[in-house]
Amino acid sequence: MESEVEVTLEVGTIGNFKWTDANTADLIVWRVSNSSLFTGKRNTALRAFEQFVKEKDLEGKVTPAWVKKKWENLRQKYKDIKSLSLLGGDPNSSQWKWYAIMDQALSGEITITPSILSSPSSASTHFGSPVLVSSSGQEAPPIKRRKEQYLLAALQELERRQEERERREAEREDERERRAVEREEERDRRALKREEEREKQSLERERRREQEMLARQERWERELLAREERREREYREREERRDREAASREDRLFKLLETFVAKK
Repeated sequence: MESEVEVTLEVGTIGNFKWTDANTADLIVWRVSNSSLFTGKRNTALRAFEQFVKEKDLEGKVTPAWVKKKWENLRQKYKDIKSLSLLGGDPNSSQWKWYAIMDQALSGEITITPSILSSPSSASTHFGSPVLVSSSGQEAPPIKRRKEQYLLAALQELERRQEERERREAEREDERERRAVEREEERDRRALKREEEREKQSLERERRREQEMLARQERWERELLAREERREREYREREERRDREAASREDRLFKLLETFVAKK
């Protein structure tokens, strides 16, 4: 928040005044701690920002209307980024430097308690001890100093929380990537296992086909051998039958001859 950022001179800025990050931090802190001044009634916001200009010694540098517009711009940009993120927009939009602080401020998570305001050492113990200087470069009055000391400490805590959220988000992203890699490796292992199973089944089918072909070949050879043996047996039986018939005819012929010779 230390670095100065030049802004384009607009209606409401006076002379060569440069609005800095410190002014923006002061505005957010002051707006949150004085929310009771903004009742919603007509012109109450403008009167409240007049008080801000006086308290921060900005008279003659900016107008209350310009400060009011500055706050509205901060709030509108936060809402635009918030809406974009909810609609699945650019996740890097939330890297706007004031996003985390505005998120906490507008959600009511920055609160002021009388005990802390009356004992700024408790805020220093919890949040650290920030060095507080008003935007005019002069030391603030004691009550305001305690109040702003706590709020600036709260802003530091919000920045720390934002860094912690970003760290956790990075860890979650790493975890998601690790799980994605593991899922991809698991898919590859399953795909390889399925491929090996298909190859195994294909080899098994090929082996069964070869066995079936061999069995058919052996069966065909046995049937062919059986047919050959049957034909050979039938051939021998026919030959034996012809031989018996021929022998029977010869016997009958000899008997006829003997009978014929005997008659002579």
